[in-house]
Amino acid sequence: MSRPRVTFAELRQMLLDMGFSETVVPRSHVFFSHPATGAEVALLIHRPDRIVRPHHLVSVRIMLDAKGLMDRADFDDFVASTSARQSAS
Repeated sequence: MSRPRVTFAELRQMLLDMGFSETVVPRSHVFFSHPATGAEVALLIHRPDRIVRPHHLVSVRIMLDAKGLMDRADFDDFVASTSARQSAS
């Protein structure tokens, strides 16, 4: 992933579309869980338009791949297409 530009809102929507539920811990983090697979992701709370840091994207990619929800190549495609849209705006 080179220079990924995925907003928190875009990543959040992708996870919700995949069937994750969301729990917000005020002034702390957002916890996403996928009960059917046991996948869990915790991210610091960000403004919706804030770009997600690359190491957080890597953590999400590893979890999705490990739980069989999305392989690494598909996640990288999501990041690339989203980043391209961000760069074009």
